[in-house]
Amino acid sequence: MEFERQMAYSFREGKAEGKAEAKEEVVVEMLKKDISPELIAECVKLPLEKVLELQEKSNVNA
Repeated sequence: MEFERQMAYSFREGKAEGKAEAKEEVVVEMLKKDISPELIAECVKLPLEKVLELQEKSNVNA
């Protein structure tokens, strides 16, 4: 029983992590297309600070 609960938890965590990574990839692609960080934050429902952090990390100048 405990093993199944741990597996279900791990699956949910992995799924959430994958969604977050996909969202970050979308943000970087939008930045590359010169879309403003403010608009990106609004569209993908991320804090502006996170979008700006991804912009800095990926060396994209929007």
